[in-house]
Parts: sequence; C-alpha cells; structure tokens
Amino acid sequence: MSDADVKKTILDFCASYQYSNLITLAADGTPRGRMMAHLPLKDDMIIWYATGSESRKLEEIEKNPAASVFYYRPTDHSSVSALGTAEVVKDDVTRKQMWQDAWSVFWKDGPTDPGYCLIKITPTKMEYLDYPNHKLETLAL
Repeated sequence: MSDADVKKTILDFCASYQYSNLITLAADGTPRGRMMAHLPLKDDMIIWYATGSESRKLEEIEKNPAASVFYYRPTDHSSVSALGTAEVVKDDVTRKQMWQDAWSVFWKDGPTDPGYCLIKITPTKMEYLDYPNHKLETLAL
C-alpha cells in the first residue's frame, strides 16, 4: 500500500470513531490509558482532545511528552496506533478555534474558561493493523 493509501485508510478508519484511548506515561514510567472523545482527525494527522486544566494527564505530559493514541474496531479487531509527542495547549486563539458548543456542559464560560485546555498529539508514526488479513501498514510522519 502506498503512503497515500495508508493515510486515507487511517483517516477513514478514525473518522468512524468518537473515542480513542490516549496513553501517557506517569512519573514512575508506567503507562496510563484513558478513553477520551477526540476531535475529527484531519489531513495533518494531528490528534486533538479537550480536557480540564487540572487533569492528571497534563502533569504527565509536561513531565514526559511521549504519548500514544489507540483506535480499535471490535467487529474485526483491526486498529490504528499513533505514536508521537503530546503538548498541552492553553492559548486563547487555539482554544477558540477548536471549541465545540457541546463542551459548555463542562466549561460554562466557553472557550475562555480557565478550566478548559487542549491536548495536541503530533504523531511521528501511525500503524494500521488490518487484523483479518494479518497486515500491518506503517505511515511515518
């Protein structure tokens, strides 16, 4: 499969899911995974999450930005794994740009709420596992 085909396959796969598993590393080096709602994956392949500014995962990211994101399709056990670097984003321009009205339930003051921030995952590599066909496709970014 060409890189363009792998990228399209990954984009299509991820578009069908609202949640993915964000995995960060705790201070002791152990992985910490949690299911989170992500923003739609775009052509730049950057993965975005909204989260609370007091979240434990932010401290983990600031100490060690290595992160992984995992998307899983239970019907056939296929998956996408993204390996990369996490960054906490708190600037008002980006927070307003990414804001979704449904988040008002969590952050009453909207995109300028001090309790709201973003996590940006910049992948260096993404893998698509086509489990039924026993094929692993890798996309270096």
